[in-house]
Amino acid sequence: SAARKKTANVILFYSLLLVPKENTSINSFFASALITCTPNDPESGDSYCVKMYREGSYCTGKGICSNPFRTGCLHNVLPDNFTKLRTCNSYDDANAIEREDCAISQFDYDEVRILNQNWEGAMFSSWIMQIVLSELLDVPTTIETGRPNTEASMDLYDPGLGFTFNLKGYDWDALYTAFEHPGCDSFQADRKNNGEEYRSCAHVLPEAWNGQNEYIANALQEGVIEPTTGTGGVSKMSWNVPIFTARRNMKLLSYLGMTENKSSSENRRLMASTFLRPQTWKYFCEKVSLDNCTTPYYNDEGLLIAAHPPSDQLEEAKYFLTDSYHGHFAATKDNDCDANPFNCTGHIAYGICEWSIFAVSQAHYLGIHVKGNGPDPAGGYSYGQMVEIYKAANYTKSDVLFVWWTPDPTVQEFLGTDAEFVSVHLPSPTEECMEARTTLDGRCSVDPIIRLGKEEGSCDTEAHSAQKLLVTSFKKRTFDADEAFRSPAYDAIENIKINDIHLDYMFRRWYKRNTDKWNYDPREAVCTWAAENIDSLLRYVPESHPRSFRMEEQNKPAMYGAMVTAVICIILVGAVSISTFFNRKKKVIVYAHPTFLYMLLVGLLFLGIGAILFPANVSQGTCIAKEWFVLLGYSLELVPLIVKVAAINKIFQSATKCKRVSIDTKKMYMAVGSVIVVISIFLLIWTVVDPPDRQSNTKLTDDINEDGGQIVEIEYLCRSDSTAWFTISYVYQFVLLIAATVLAFQNRNVRQEFNDSSRLAFIIYAHIILLLLRMVVVYFGSSLKANLVTTITSYLLSADIIQTLAIYFVPKLHAARTVSDQESERSTISTSVSMGASSEDLKLSSVEKIRLNAARKSSMDDWSLNDMNCPKCGYRSIRQTCNVDGDDIPKVEQKKEELTTTPNTQDRSDE
Repeated sequence: SAARKKTANVILFYSLLLVPKENTSINSFFASALITCTPNDPESGDSYCVKMYREGSYCTGKGICSNPFRTGCLHNVLPDNFTKLRTCNSYDDANAIEREDCAISQFDYDEVRILNQNWEGAMFSSWIMQIVLSELLDVPTTIETGRPNTEASMDLYDPGLGFTFNLKGYDWDALYTAFEHPGCDSFQADRKNNGEEYRSCAHVLPEAWNGQNEYIANALQEGVIEPTTGTGGVSKMSWNVPIFTARRNMKLLSYLGMTENKSSSENRRLMASTFLRPQTWKYFCEKVSLDNCTTPYYNDEGLLIAAHPPSDQLEEAKYFLTDSYHGHFAATKDNDCDANPFNCTGHIAYGICEWSIFAVSQAHYLGIHVKGNGPDPAGGYSYGQMVEIYKAANYTKSDVLFVWWTPDPTVQEFLGTDAEFVSVHLPSPTEECMEARTTLDGRCSVDPIIRLGKEEGSCDTEAHSAQKLLVTSFKKRTFDADEAFRSPAYDAIENIKINDIHLDYMFRRWYKRNTDKWNYDPREAVCTWAAENIDSLLRYVPESHPRSFRMEEQNKPAMYGAMVTAVICIILVGAVSISTFFNRKKKVIVYAHPTFLYMLLVGLLFLGIGAILFPANVSQGTCIAKEWFVLLGYSLELVPLIVKVAAINKIFQSATKCKRVSIDTKKMYMAVGSVIVVISIFLLIWTVVDPPDRQSNTKLTDDINEDGGQIVEIEYLCRSDSTAWFTISYVYQFVLLIAATVLAFQNRNVRQEFNDSSRLAFIIYAHIILLLLRMVVVYFGSSLKANLVTTITSYLLSADIIQTLAIYFVPKLHAARTVSDQESERSTISTSVSMGASSEDLKLSSVEKIRLNAARKSSMDDWSLNDMNCPKCGYRSIRQTCNVDGDDIPKVEQKKEELTTTPNTQDRSDE
């Protein structure tokens, strides 16, 4: 919205006023490692880094000690319990895996981007989230700083130990970007490749205070974020004074004491004389020091105030720098109640207007005469300036009125000292007061009247639960995924609760170490706390996580059984092929046309090879090969059969119409070849465009792994990106079976020597049943194990081969053998007919004897002349044989013949 963009610009402007914390090096907001070393040196090299940090650190080629937590906090601190490396993210360089800094996520979860803010409580919470996601749940996780990670980093695993404060406390633009572009890593990579300006993007804002309620409500209404959840901590902004100030004047611990005098002027004088204004290093050297700090300056108590003049503009703006400038508080004209009796004020230090601070309104309406003098339009100071002011007050023991929040490490730093924070009591907050608070736009207004807000909103700031904000697209993207691969990140982040006690403990450990304060020390504090509270972290892990993979267990006996069955089928096909070849001259084989039988057998051989490949290990090669063998196998099995039956039907249908027909075997071969070529082209296109490949299929089981998460069973199967290819394949096979069925029905009245209709019907019936079974297995394959599906398919293909051999080939080969035996018997009978006859035969005339011998011979020899009469036409069709390419091929000729017998005798001439 326009209001949000306007506010973001204001926030950016004020954030640029932030002064860096001490001991930072590269720029105002990017702290780099400070422990230098000498590579390959036995004393100041790797061993020195281990001594300064911990085991796992080494001296880099740049001469700085590396981050020992780059492989993971838990992996480093609890190596016996957490042997696994943390999960790689998009900020890791190309060699991170080779260096074994991280490991690729097994589940390929989407990367989660957490927004870095500019206070330590939120920053530490971000790190805790990163540990849980990256080390316990295998979710790639990065920290968004508002700048490219090559320029600034807050990543816990950053090799250079960067510690970057975000320029904005609340980068709303980052959340809106993630709402529009859920994949932050890919979105930013695309912008970088296109040469576009960097744009922040984050799915999670770890800590939002109640001063942002207006913007939270707007984001909820726009559907950008989900309803907020608590961080687990209670936050509060309070007025504070150090203990040494409270001891000097107990009245300063309450707004009642600050305003107890009936005279307003007396109250003014009390505040103006107590709370002097802090001065920068430049101001002190120019206005207080007599020699511009060229010589060290000591105050009346003998404390060193300035060791030397500031060296650059950055130092000129400082209020405190250890061992160099220790601060100075002075009464300015704003404190001079003699010159300005109605306008004099004491000083109060508070943050920039972006923060949830209402000090201006509170001071004005409660009659507490204090005012801030910071660079912010409302008189506020940056975080770094606030810390410097308080350290200067502690060093010089100057009274200071300070607006600060809890939890925060600065509070823990002074805990137990005479500078410990003591809260100032203000009127208790009420619902009416909270509703009347000045908005963010009002607090940052250039108009001082607007900044004052309403009197009803001048009560104390209420303690409240800080909120986590999660972008709606983050949730949608999570729950749109398949359950087995659903990321646990969203649920885990909602579960994570870090209370004030936990944060205070980490803050104290951080400040206590004091080895590398702004780089390694905070990481050490967070990682140590995580290791000590691992049970708490594990409670944040969603139910059924962390998950693990398990390869599908194959039923090896069934698989090997299927392959052996397929091999047996191939052997049977080979045996039948040999038998067919040796019986190729026999009538029953000749009628079936041997060439077409050989094609059919080749098709069965291909099916056998496909049956072997189906249960074999899945690879792209086997996936492609089995589709080729099965589809070509069915084509070679059924297409020649269909072409042959179609030709026979054509012959005998023409004969019934008394028409001469000539069958060209070359055209029959071409018909078969054309279909095979078309199918080959289809398979070639399939292989090139969208080849069936090895793809994984996962199933979430009820089995539990050693970490208490569910086991995801993974299986591999052959699959193309589009299901259309498999659909076309099955439709084609089904069409072949329908065509064969129709032709078998038409062939039912053809002479038995040529008629395969009954056997063909059985074959087709079995084919259809087996094809339907294969389709059922594929359709319900998602509920079955992949290896079971392939094993069943292999058995079905083998059954297809066996039933074809049994129904179509075995009867023909048996008939061929039977005919061979009959031919021997016929030779004996023929000899007896020619040598002699029975007494009854001798009584017949010579013509009758010839006819009788011909009849006997015809009963045993189907190769005798056999006519089909056509009384309407006055002629008959004589079936003869001819030799074509070495094979005896049935041929039907229609020859006209005059009837030579009278109606009484029915005698005919035989040709």
